[in-house]
Amino acid sequence: MIDKLKEMYKVSGYNKQFIILIVIIIVTTIIEMISIPYITKRIIDISIPSGNIKLLIIWGCVYIIFLLISCYFILKHCNIRKILERLIQKDLREKIFNKIGQVKTKFFDENDTGVILQFLQTDVNDAGKLFANVIVEMYLMGLIRFSIVVIFLIFIDVKITLIILAIYLIGYGVTLFFNRKTISLINKIRKINMEIYSKVNEGVQGFLTIKILNIINKKENELKELLQEYSILNNKLEKTVSEYNNIFSFIVSLCLVVIIYYGGIKVVQGCMAYVEIMLLIQYSGSLKLKFNWFIKHLTNFNKSFVAFSKILEFLNLENIEILEEGKELQEINMIEFSKVYFSYTGYEKNIEDFSVILNRGEKLALIGRTGSGKTTIANLLCRFYEPVEGKIIINGDDYLSYSISSLRNKIGYVMQDVSIFPNTIIDNIKYVNKDITEEEIYDIFKKLKLHDKIMKLEDGYNTDIFCNPDILSTGEKQMINFARVMAIDYDVVILDEVTSALSYENEILVSNAIKEIIKDKIAVIIAHRLTTIKDCDKILLIKDGKIIEQGNNTELMKKQGEYYDLINT
Repeated sequence: MIDKLKEMYKVSGYNKQFIILIVIIIVTTIIEMISIPYITKRIIDISIPSGNIKLLIIWGCVYIIFLLISCYFILKHCNIRKILERLIQKDLREKIFNKIGQVKTKFFDENDTGVILQFLQTDVNDAGKLFANVIVEMYLMGLIRFSIVVIFLIFIDVKITLIILAIYLIGYGVTLFFNRKTISLINKIRKINMEIYSKVNEGVQGFLTIKILNIINKKENELKELLQEYSILNNKLEKTVSEYNNIFSFIVSLCLVVIIYYGGIKVVQGCMAYVEIMLLIQYSGSLKLKFNWFIKHLTNFNKSFVAFSKILEFLNLENIEILEEGKELQEINMIEFSKVYFSYTGYEKNIEDFSVILNRGEKLALIGRTGSGKTTIANLLCRFYEPVEGKIIINGDDYLSYSISSLRNKIGYVMQDVSIFPNTIIDNIKYVNKDITEEEIYDIFKKLKLHDKIMKLEDGYNTDIFCNPDILSTGEKQMINFARVMAIDYDVVILDEVTSALSYENEILVSNAIKEIIKDKIAVIIAHRLTTIKDCDKILLIKDGKIIEQGNNTELMKKQGEYYDLINT
């Protein structure tokens, strides 16, 4: 645990701020527990009995000054702790977000949205408190106060103090033993929380589908079940914490017996005054408060420690993409898939013996039923995944020899789902190419036959299409995606089912745009509508990851095989 805490502290950073915080807390505690009680004693024991008004005023002023200093330092360290907590949370979110951009696509296959949301929300909130609040309060402030009380006790009686300490340490040890159960419960709560995040995200993203299928009640019940389980586990956690608190209280209650027994003997023997027994009882009670301070923060420590541990596991993932490793790819003139095999699971082949050659200016269509492997081939080309066997060759070299960054900079990918980013039409294009001029953007939309429509909008190209989603049709929004691809001079363009969800009018609009977007490019078109694929140089019919028919549209229609049947259905 110590090594992991060191790593967590290193990841948290802000060493200078933590040192300042520690110094302020030490000064505050000394003033609060030593200076102010000492001044109070001087006032009560000396100034008041002596009747010296001047001395009383002086000590009174000193008391007020120290009290104000104490209040100032308390406010100061509380403020610093909150600032540190927010800074650490901000940094952790940035680190997680950057890591998300580095991990391979397989991570997202194995983990749903709930995992990412758990990292970015609950885990980051809890982890940010670990050093700035939990450890500072639980150990630093607690230990300083604890040490001062122990010193006071030792001055009264060493033997009784050692016995009291032994009892408290036994109680705390038993508490730590039972505390292991809370870690198990916290992990279970965390998993349930991830499922809740996933269900909420699924409900928001798939709201229309849920309404259309009339399964709102079903989804609500699923969420209720998770929330109920979450509530049960939290109740168990609270019950467990309460149980070990009670066990601790029972064990340390023996301290009173020890003080009365040994103290009574010493009083009878004349070795101790009654006032010293009262002080032992008082300081023992104070010691209990300090130990309760530890225990109070134990569950918070567990939550923060577990959350930070999960974040570290994610940040230390080695299965990441190294974007800049490899030689620079200047341009793509030829692509060859040579006997490519691929499997998501490692035992079931999703792509098998796939081979095809594409030269600049050629258009390849991949067709087949859902799950046949069409999108997988496109993902392999982009190196979201890599072949298990065989090679993908670009310009005569294995594409693994090129850097991922330079490869993807040459490939434009338009997916079926329309992606509109916040802000205006112009911002949506400049998002991918900040150097493009407005005139160049106008030219692109003229080619896409959408310029006139945009100019009729109240704010033209400065229209906020994110906040006004109904201004453009689905097909017209798809033009935004196309325009982004046209804003950069890609060598390869991948179009993945871009017309599948469109009306006939929008399909004609998009089909005309496709002709513009793939001019002089290597085009990979995933589709099943004849209007989209009929002009392609090569058409591959994919079934269970294998090519079962290939040729151009005329050749394949003459065969009247599976391609013919698929097109006509």
